[in-house]
Amino acid sequence: MKTKYTFKTLLIDLIFDFAGCICYGIAMNSFILPSGIATGGISGISLIINYLTHIPIGVCTILLNIPIIFFCYKVLGKLFLLKSVKTMVVLSLCIDIITVDFPKYNGDLILAALCTGVLVGAGLSLTFIRGSSTGGADFVTLSVRKLYPHFSIGTLCLIFDYVVLTAGGIVFKNVNATLYGAVAMFIASQVMDKVLYGSSRGKLMFVVTNKGDEIAKNISGAVNRGSTITDIRGGFKGESRELVISALSKQELFKARKIVHEVDQNSFIMVTSTEEVFGEGFSDPCEE
Repeated sequence: MKTKYTFKTLLIDLIFDFAGCICYGIAMNSFILPSGIATGGISGISLIINYLTHIPIGVCTILLNIPIIFFCYKVLGKLFLLKSVKTMVVLSLCIDIITVDFPKYNGDLILAALCTGVLVGAGLSLTFIRGSSTGGADFVTLSVRKLYPHFSIGTLCLIFDYVVLTAGGIVFKNVNATLYGAVAMFIASQVMDKVLYGSSRGKLMFVVTNKGDEIAKNISGAVNRGSTITDIRGGFKGESRELVISALSKQELFKARKIVHEVDQNSFIMVTSTEEVFGEGFSDPCEE
């Protein structure tokens, strides 16, 4: 069932757009330009064009996105592209007008790179959360991720960014511009993955035991999490055992693990991290 796009939804989208794009604009005008740091994606190409021709970065971004929009239209759909065009206009305003007079940072380059990464990552994440993007490499990476859902958005963006970063270093004739830009973009990718997936990450605990029902009951009573119990057979001794599987948050893991040990000191516990957990008590699988 399609969700109706209401005025309230548009208003919320605009709030997220301006918050995210102002973060990006501050990164561009307060850190990237004053420090001479190269950046990736379409913004990086726009930065190169601005360096060579003095055309405003925001204007370049919109012009460069036009052919990409046509290329990605069928994969991403009409609504997403319309929302993204809205975000691109907001981004252009934020870069060329709203944040252009913000204070400039001319201090340590590594600090400038770190601040750039945090601001860019947070800004892009705010637009992605609302099912939009700033266009450019975002369109390409989101198209790929739609076809191959297991790919990480942050990692895909990083690949595109590093290609443009290399070109930026060549044009600026400054190796440091590329190196510090690489640091900034790596931080941005980590921030993006943390914001986009951090809330849905969790721990998966596997317990091999002879007291499956008791352990599942105690886990449920202590942290209010359900468990799955299945019969298994050991490959070494051939003994019949039970396997208890429970999805937990990071905060719940310590308490659940302690309970397992109290119930069965001879149990065998395995814990692994999960990128995303959907369902009751975790994230909604229908959320964009």
